[in-house]
Amino acid sequence: GSGNPYLHEGARLGANEEEIDHREHEGFELVRLLAACVEAIGSKNIAAINHFISKLGELASPRGTVISRLTAYYTEALALRVTRVWPHIFHIITPRELDRLDDDNGTALRLLNQVTPILKFVHFTSNEILLRAFEGKDRVHIVDFDIKQGLQWPSLFQSLASRTNPPSHVRVTGIGESKQELNETGDRLAGFAEALNLPFEFHPVVDRLEDVRLWMLHAKENESIAVNCVFQLHKTLYDGNGGVLRDFLGLIRSINPIAVIIAEQETENNILNLEARVANSLRYYSAIFDSIDSTLPLESPVRIKIEEMFAREIKNLIACEGSDRFERHTSFEKWRKLMEQGGFKCMGITDRELVQSQMLLKMYTSENYSVKKQGPDGDDGALTLSWLDEPLYTVSAWTPIDVAGSSSSFSQPS
Repeated sequence: GSGNPYLHEGARLGANEEEIDHREHEGFELVRLLAACVEAIGSKNIAAINHFISKLGELASPRGTVISRLTAYYTEALALRVTRVWPHIFHIITPRELDRLDDDNGTALRLLNQVTPILKFVHFTSNEILLRAFEGKDRVHIVDFDIKQGLQWPSLFQSLASRTNPPSHVRVTGIGESKQELNETGDRLAGFAEALNLPFEFHPVVDRLEDVRLWMLHAKENESIAVNCVFQLHKTLYDGNGGVLRDFLGLIRSINPIAVIIAEQETENNILNLEARVANSLRYYSAIFDSIDSTLPLESPVRIKIEEMFAREIKNLIACEGSDRFERHTSFEKWRKLMEQGGFKCMGITDRELVQSQMLLKMYTSENYSVKKQGPDGDDGALTLSWLDEPLYTVSAWTPIDVAGSSSSFSQPS
C-alpha cells in the first residue's frame, strides 16, 4: 500500500476537497509525530519522549478521524511502554482492572459480528471446510480452543442436521478461561441441537491454551475429530525457540484430527524492532478502523466498543515484550512453514468454499471487502479477507501427516 494508510478516508463522506486536504495534512502530521516518538524511545531520549507524548496527547483524539483515533490508542500504548521501561521516570495512572476485559471483548465481538463480515467470514469459511471434512462421518467431535459464546456453531449444526444422513452424535469440547461462560455456551448449544433433533454432548474445559492436556479432551477412537483454532495460535509465539507452539501442535496431532482449522490476522507484527512493529500494525489497524468507520457513525457507542477491543490488542502489541506480549501476528506464508515443521499438511480451499465466501460478502453494502485464495505457486492454500488491498484475516485448514508421510484420509479439494 501507499506510505499513508488512510488516504482514502473521507472519500465516502463526499467531503469537500479543502476538508480532505486538511484531514490528510493532519493525518500526516500525527503519523510523523508518532514515528518521531518511537524513534525517541529507541534512542532513550527522555526529553524528546516527553515532548512527543504530550504533543500527541494534545492532537490525537479517540473521537476524531480514523487516523486521529488510532494515533490516540498508539500514544496510550507508547506511554504505557515507557512507564514499564523507565518506571522511576514516567508514571501514568493505569486504566481500570483487567477482569472485565473478557466481558468487554465478548460484547465487542458480538457487535463486530453485526456490523462487518469479519467474524462471519471466519466462521462461515471454517464451517464449510468442516462440512467437507465431516462428509459421511457418523460420530463427530469438534475441539474448539476458544469457544467464547459459540457463535460459530448453530449454523454448522443446521447444515449437519439437514444432511440426508445426519451424524448420529455431535460432541463439542469447548475450551475457555471462564467457567460461567462455558456453561452458558454449552446450555445454549444444547438448546439449538435439541431443536434440530441432533444428538449432542458438550464438554467444557476451563483452562488456558498452553495448560490443556490430552486427557482433558476426551478423544475417542470411534469419533471423527476436528480442531477449531480461531485467533488463538499466535498466542503460542512468545517464546523465541518455538517450544510452546511445538508442544501445542503435538497435543493436536495426538488426537489424530481429520481437520485443523486455523484463522489468524493476516499481518506481520511479530518483530523485535519497535519501529517496524508500529509501522506494520498501524497500516493493518488503519484498514480495520476504516472498514468499521464505513458502517458506523463517528459517535456510535457500538463503534467505540469495537475499537476499544482492537485498542487493547494495540496496547499489548506495543507496550509489552517477552511472554507478556501475546499479540504476535504473522503471515500465512510463515504459518505454513510452522505448520509443516509441526507435521501438518495444508488441505487447501475448494472453489465452492471460495464462491460461498464471496456470496457472503454480497450481504454487505460496502464493496471494499474482497476474498481470495492465497498460497505459493498458485497453490490454493488459504482464503484471505481484505479491505481494499490490505489483507485482514486468513482461514486455512490442515491435516496431520502420518509416519508414512501421507496425510489422514480426507477428500482433497478438486
